[in-house]
Amino acid sequence: MNDMIGADFEYIKKLLNAGLIFSPCLDLGAGGGGEGNNCKNLLQNAGLKYIGTDMYPGEGVDIVANFEDSEFEINKVFVNKFSSILVLNVLEHTFDPIKVLDNVFSILEPNGTCVIITPTVWPIHDYPIDCWRINPTFYEEYSKRRSVYLLEEYFEYVGFYNVQTNINRIAHTYVLPKPKKNKFELMYSKTIHKLFNTYGRSMSCASHIAVGAVIKNTIK
Repeated sequence: MNDMIGADFEYIKKLLNAGLIFSPCLDLGAGGGGEGNNCKNLLQNAGLKYIGTDMYPGEGVDIVANFEDSEFEINKVFVNKFSSILVLNVLEHTFDPIKVLDNVFSILEPNGTCVIITPTVWPIHDYPIDCWRINPTFYEEYSKRRSVYLLEEYFEYVGFYNVQTNINRIAHTYVLPKPKKNKFELMYSKTIHKLFNTYGRSMSCASHIAVGAVIKNTIK
């Protein structure tokens, strides 16, 4: 399930350079895209101990586990805790993303980091299932309700900019990044959309937008 693109790797590199990914590091969904699409080499080259997990055995999978199981089962499988856990392009493929994150934090060391990437605007890719598109507010609410700490400096639309750069302060809403077009093309796109009431022909935001979040575990 962990199917990464170039912008994702650049985001992870930035976090590594900032000293926000620690060893040992667990990578969820490590088997879905094969070793070419996960962070194994990147993290190992940085000197970190890497452990890959997925629901099914496969290349790059060191431990088989389903993070939608009970917390008891997860803690039985993972006897030791981790200093960082990566959840990259995984939550959208789960039926219960909140349970997945709760289980992640149950095996994350105090002051450890959970690094998450999820699509907000993305084509449907039904493998093995495709359930969610997650907005920035989800991470704010999760952090508040679970009393963990969202690092605002690294809360961003991956490959674009920090999500708080483009907030509509009047409407209290996040504004999605626009595609790289000039003003005439944007106006033309919106006009066609309005005239023909056709969704998907042209969009006023980019067609591929993912949110990256780093959440620190403040639970003792």
